[in-house]
Amino acid sequence: MAAAEITVAEVCAVIGIAVPDPGTADGVWLAQAVAAINALAVDTVPRLRTLSRPPSPGTSPASPVRQADDVPVWPEDIRAALLMQAQRLFARRSSPTGVAVYGDAGPAYVAKWDPDVERLLRIGSWSPPQVG
Repeated sequence: MAAAEITVAEVCAVIGIAVPDPGTADGVWLAQAVAAINALAVDTVPRLRTLSRPPSPGTSPASPVRQADDVPVWPEDIRAALLMQAQRLFARRSSPTGVAVYGDAGPAYVAKWDPDVERLLRIGSWSPPQVG
């Protein structure tokens, strides 16, 4: 069963690195990036706002959208997008202007916008039509 928030260990697994020590620069940056992504997710993704509401009276706390401890389960497509965002933030830690490396053909940039993340989160141009 999926969890409610992404973790530093999950992001490290996606990146393909060992979990850095919490006191190191990478450890601090990664922890801050993951915390920021988790906090932003509930405000940004309409489906998470719906999941974050308390369960209605008469519903089981062990329903498919909630774990036994009444923590909402975030769908895998949302978790994948959040992991991609956290990975991108971590890649930008040494390149605040977005320049990753300079090569023979000029600078290579870390992307600031990812349509895959928008599609998975169903935001931006991928958000479903709404009235009112």
